Amino acid sequence: MTKTEKRQDKAIRVALTQACEQAKEQVHEFSWLTHTADLKKLPQSLRVSCYCKELPITAKQTQLISSLIIKELSAVDLAVNPKAIAFLKE
Repeated sequence: MTKTEKRQDKAIRVALTQACEQAKEQVHEFSWLTHTADLKKLPQSLRVSCYCKELPITAKQTQLISSLIIKELSAVDLAVNPKAIAFLKE
């Protein structure tokens, strides 16, 4: 892993941690999230999995969590496709 890839990986983890903490405060059913990515093929390879205590959650809650993730990732110059965000039951 190159230094640039390490910096990108750290920036992604920090951004997603921020989004996760905000989502936990705003959506009771939300538990945690994780991601996978090929750092050589960003942003198209980035996938985020959001885990909730109960499914389904409302469309409004899904939109809120997705927008938090997109906002935080855009702060590190990564545009993620909302279709790359999956919602799963814990």
